[in-house]
Parts: sequence; C-alpha cells; structure tokens
Amino acid sequence: MSKEKLSASEWETVKYAPYWVNQALAEADGRVSFFTKRRESKAFEKAIKEYKSGNALVNDIIKDDSDAPKTIGKASQADAEKALNQIAAIVEQKLGADDLKALSDFLLKVGHSVANASLDGGAGNAKPVSEKEATALLRIESALKVSASYATAHAATAAAAATTQPVPAAKPSSSAKPAPAPARDDEADKKKEQEKNLAEARERQEKAREQAEAEKKEAAAKERLEAARKETEERQQAAAAEREAKEKAEAEAARKEAEAKAAAAAPKYTQFIAEHTVQPGDNLSFISQKYYGHQGNFRIIYEANKDVIGDNMNLIRPGQVLKIPKL
Repeated sequence: MSKEKLSASEWETVKYAPYWVNQALAEADGRVSFFTKRRESKAFEKAIKEYKSGNALVNDIIKDDSDAPKTIGKASQADAEKALNQIAAIVEQKLGADDLKALSDFLLKVGHSVANASLDGGAGNAKPVSEKEATALLRIESALKVSASYATAHAATAAAAATTQPVPAAKPSSSAKPAPAPARDDEADKKKEQEKNLAEARERQEKAREQAEAEKKEAAAKERLEAARKETEERQQAAAAEREAKEKAEAEAARKEAEAKAAAAAPKYTQFIAEHTVQPGDNLSFISQKYYGHQGNFRIIYEANKDVIGDNMNLIRPGQVLKIPKL
C-alpha cells in the first residue's frame, strides 16, 4: 500500500487532501445559501464515496474515515492552496509522478463535483460554475502541479453533458392524448442553445485561467521585489556595521597614539635629591661622582636636565642650575 511508504506525520497530512480542496472552493465562493452549502456537502461526500481508482494511495484516502481537523474549516483560500502544494510535494517525492497524477485526478474530480453542485438547484435556480470557483479550481490545479488544460476540458465535458442529457418523458394517462412530436425548429433552437452554453463555459474557464496566471505572475513579481529589498537592506546594514567597526578601530588607535605621545612628553624624573649650580671646570661625570659616588650616572643627570643643557651633553656652562634626580 502506498501509504506505508509515508511517515505517520506525512500520511496525517496527505489523507485530508479532499477537505483542503473543499475548503479552497468554499472560501473562493464566499457566502452562499444554506441549501447551496448542503448540496455542495452532499456532492463532496458522494464524489469521494463513488470515485473508483486503481491507485492504492487514492483508495487509502477514500477508505479513511477520520474527521477532518477543525482548523481546515477555518483556513483561508491561500492556506488551503499552500497545504495542497505541500501534499503534492510529499507524494511526488515519496511515491512518484504516477501517484501524484492519480491523486490530482481524484482531487480535481471532487473539486469539480462540488463546484457543479449548484447545477442541481432545480428549475429556475440552476447556474453555471461561478468565475470565483473556476479560478479556484485552476489555482488548485496549479498547487497540485497538473496542467491547466484539464480544468477546461473537464468543464467543457460537464457542460456538454448537462445540456445534452435527455429528460425522461412522463407516462401518459389512459385518457391523455399522445403529445405531438417537437418541431424541427425547436430542435435547432435547442442545439444552438447547447452550443452557446458550451462556448460560454469554455470562455469562462479561459478567463479564469488567464486571471489565475496573472495573479501567479503578480505574486512572483512581488516576491522578487521583496527579496531584492531585503537583500539591499542587508547589504546596507552590513556596510553600516563595517563602517562603525572601522571608526571604532580608528578611534582606539588614535587614543593609544595620543597616550603614547603624552607619556613620551611627560617628564621622566619627578623627584630630585639636590640642585647643583655648575662651576667652572665641571662636567656631568664629576657631578655624578659628587652626588652618586661614581661617574656612571652622568647620562641620568643629562636626561633630567636636557631642557637646560641642550642637545650636547658635553657642553654645560657655569651658572646653570641642574636638578639631581632621585634614583
């Protein structure tokens, strides 16, 4: 059996496919009378019960007596089409094209039976399938990945059958006279009327198909536009984030550079043990010997007094006051 190839959750989705078709048509047709709803409900149940198929998956769906979830009855037409598209994808992927074709034929038969239920309204009440229902049938076909030509051919066949079906004659009473044979002019008028009805049915289906295609193209264009908008927005956000990161990095580098310069400009020696006034014959080595006990710290004295001595440490002048740093 085909359903054995599906997981439990996949079968739970697939088995309600006819109910999704019924909901899509109900949402497309809008508010209708109680009697129309009842006829359509009966047509739906009859179409499923009387459908004959050699396909195991279709038979499994027909035999399943599970009640449809209440959420299906509250779904929009778009939600129903999305669910049917998901079901078609599951069947095509798990079971193959043959099972998908058999399922599509079954679902479209059910859909046309429901849409044509209004033809059984009685004398003076019959009307053809509405344009909204015709469009919904085409959208269902699109969701199930079958050709749109099926709906046109099916509708034309149904219209022809409805207009050409003979009306059984009433049995005459024993006292009634035989009814006269219809005139040839009446037969010609009837044939013209049949041809007119068939042409109108084809025209409505073609108009519905064109409308469905236009809506599909419009939806695809909107989707592309939205994708392009999102892509542009993401690029702008990425560029802004990159600029912000670059600015932060530059600010951090500038801060560190300023700190380095400030550290370099700050005096190295801040504590001193004495001040020495240069005498004739002094040099930095002698001064180091005097205050540190050896001549090796002459460079320290120079660094602490570079602003006084100048660039040449060997050239100090009498009278200059030098600060002796604390080691």
